[in-house]
Amino acid sequence: MESFLQASADMHPLVRKLLIPVIVLLLLFAIAVVGFYRESLSEWLIVHDQEIRTAIAERPLTSLAIGFVIYLSLSAIPGTTGKSVIFGWLFGLLYGVLIVNAAMVAVALGSFVIGRKFLSEPVRSRLGIHLQTLNDRLNRDGPTYLLTLRLAHAPFTLMNYTVGACTDISIQTFWWTTQIGLIPGNVVFVFAGTRLPSLEELFRKGALELIDGPMLIALVTTVFIPWLARKLLFRRWATD
Repeated sequence: MESFLQASADMHPLVRKLLIPVIVLLLLFAIAVVGFYRESLSEWLIVHDQEIRTAIAERPLTSLAIGFVIYLSLSAIPGTTGKSVIFGWLFGLLYGVLIVNAAMVAVALGSFVIGRKFLSEPVRSRLGIHLQTLNDRLNRDGPTYLLTLRLAHAPFTLMNYTVGACTDISIQTFWWTTQIGLIPGNVVFVFAGTRLPSLEELFRKGALELIDGPMLIALVTTVFIPWLARKLLFRRWATD
């Protein structure tokens, strides 16, 4: 990963200048395609859900690889909520969490690298003085802050780009804090998917129909963890 960062830094200035607009255009195109086909995709999943689960059981390794690529692609596109629930129903709790967490971490790392290599210079040239206090704190106790923000459900995409562009946090620290911090929320959403009788129930009745005793405990846990994380973070800031 460090060699990739160095290679990015050595890019021709024209390539670096054109890369962000190209990425934005591709992202907008992907959003349009997903929006156009979303309803058809939902209907297709409902019709073929049992066939998909059978194929996953027969070819687990191939299915895990394909599932990872699909989730990775969807995670880079805004407006594709509910993925974790569907993957929980298709793959079960263990494999579902593995796919979801790995894909989200990969997307986070990609956003971090883009922020660090292509957005850092313009952002710091305008906000350098204001970012100094933040970087001083992060240099002193960066892992704690990042892990707390992940547990507190800080906006995923915004945090990825911001940490890359505005801070001096190493990519190794960003990776492991993201890996650990995303697990609790991902477990809950994937667990919700494992309790679905069918995908049709999810699309027809909505997510509220999933709430029962175990699901309620899981939801309360996800509310308590961010509350505790925010409280600890604010207390830490108050003592600085």
